[in-house]
Amino acid sequence: MLPADQSRPNGDGGNSFFASTSGATIENERQDAKSDAQSAIVIIERDAFHRDCLLYSVASHWPGEAGAYASLSEFAQVHADRGPTVVLLSSISLSRGEADAELALLMDLDPPVRSMVLAKADDLNEAYAALSLGANGYISMSAGFEVFIQALRFVAAGGTYVPPQCLLLARQAQAVEPEHEAENAITARELAVIKAIRQGKPNKVIAYELNMCESTVKVHVRHIMKKLHARNRTEVAIKGAEVAMAGASAHSA
Repeated sequence: MLPADQSRPNGDGGNSFFASTSGATIENERQDAKSDAQSAIVIIERDAFHRDCLLYSVASHWPGEAGAYASLSEFAQVHADRGPTVVLLSSISLSRGEADAELALLMDLDPPVRSMVLAKADDLNEAYAALSLGANGYISMSAGFEVFIQALRFVAAGGTYVPPQCLLLARQAQAVEPEHEAENAITARELAVIKAIRQGKPNKVIAYELNMCESTVKVHVRHIMKKLHARNRTEVAIKGAEVAMAGASAHSA
């Protein structure tokens, strides 16, 4: 994290940015009354080097305030005092489980924020998971910087962005997908969670046994309840009995 009030040129010699230790907040001196109404951009990246690189790259192309934090829990402590915000959640330093846990926190922010996930590479499953968990966009480091900035602006304006490559992969996957597979099919991971719920295990125990974060278990439970049209864990256990039996039969076949 940068020292407080450290000035840096933005490359054209005419403007500077200042950073503070409270989330490394950066403001562009060229902001005018119009840009003050723009949403602030907040970057979430665990690795300090990647965080600073993203911060200074994005800040020089963003009309509003820009800041960076190591985690969403750190950002959540000051979020209530901020205006409209767009969150760029970088998963390039996170495992899949850690990224899901951060996304779970993102959904709980109050007031709500617009958000986009930055991943290492285009991945259809990761893109689907990010959007399912409440993100408004997904992009990878394979995109050009100008595309990346335009995608951020599009998400800030209320749009949803997914790379064309992911859409092509989705179309290819749909072409080879079995016709009888339902859209709300239970995944293998969700099936394991259902079995644990039927055994009366709490989320903390399920997370330990399945080697995932407790917040990720909560996300799986929400998805399961939606797919099974269950209102609580008891209904999940009851309605999940048939699903669990079907899953066991499929594995034994």
